[in-house]
Amino acid sequence: MIDETNLVVQSNPLVQAQYKLGETEQKLLRVLVSMLGPHTEGLEKKYHRLSVQDFAKFLGHKDADKLHTEMRRIARRLKLAPVKVHLPNGDTIETSWIAGFRYPRGTGWIEFEISWMLEEQLLRVKEQFTAYYLANVAKLTGAYTVRIYELVRQYMGARQRRRTIDLDELKQTLGIGEEYAHTGNFLRRVIKPAHKEINVKTDVSFDWRVIKESRRIVAIEFFDIQTKVQIPPSIMTLIPKKYRESKRILATIRKYLELMGAEYVTEKLNYVASRAPANWADYLYTALENDYGAGFVPDQGELPGVPEAVDFIPGTVFELNGERYTFDGNGLQIGGAHMPIGQMKRQLKAGKLRIVEEKRPRP
Repeated sequence: MIDETNLVVQSNPLVQAQYKLGETEQKLLRVLVSMLGPHTEGLEKKYHRLSVQDFAKFLGHKDADKLHTEMRRIARRLKLAPVKVHLPNGDTIETSWIAGFRYPRGTGWIEFEISWMLEEQLLRVKEQFTAYYLANVAKLTGAYTVRIYELVRQYMGARQRRRTIDLDELKQTLGIGEEYAHTGNFLRRVIKPAHKEINVKTDVSFDWRVIKESRRIVAIEFFDIQTKVQIPPSIMTLIPKKYRESKRILATIRKYLELMGAEYVTEKLNYVASRAPANWADYLYTALENDYGAGFVPDQGELPGVPEAVDFIPGTVFELNGERYTFDGNGLQIGGAHMPIGQMKRQLKAGKLRIVEEKRPRP
């Protein structure tokens, strides 16, 4: 299954690389990058297997059989499309996204080998990278919208929360040639639709304006870049009235809406209400962090076998994609991202995470 809570992690030079891919190729590429896992080194698994059926569901395609017939073309495009990356030290890498692919007859899956230059030197980075959840690009449309989302998101943590890109440089980055030579067409058909869709469908909101010199547009400024996770009314009604304007509570709920989705947050709010804790805010945070009441349905009563306590001991060492991380009591810190206990349990169940050194409680 394609896990939309997986992180897509790319170095900043790779985010700014020059290449052109279609919408489906863009999404397939992000799925493959999310399968690598963040900051991994020495991966034993060289090939990354993708179920065509799962990819069809990710795209929202009802006709998976039709996608089967297109996958070779999509994979071939990833293999042939050039990508040019300018590194901070002045070096330039020119390669393709994948080195090869294998499509066994009658299996329903396809295996990819990502280009060694990109995987080794750019995707496995420990600093100066851009990371986001795969779910944020799942519903984006258009060949350029995913790229613009990444270029904007790269500057979300910057102090000024703005980014100015030379017009010609932006076109080169997006792989745009003569089809949008007229600036008006470029703004109307690329920038405006991408701005609208990103603001509606992703975790980022921003605005933009053109920069002129002598009445000629020379650059585009993206500004007021910030995280935007809307809390739907159905969830707001589950929050006690006295907490509905609490910045701490709302920020926590937005975090888990982005990370785990509305169904997960709704389940935890209902579970906390059933427990009627003395400190509602603290208990909600603990429930969200530790996946308390997994599977809870209102009015069903107690869930047998659902642990109320954390069952990992701080100091326990876990392995994810060949990299080891130590449990700190609240989760795993993986580069710039935090994996909470609830997600750890899901990854363990899926076989993606495993315990390599288990700490025992003191007698």
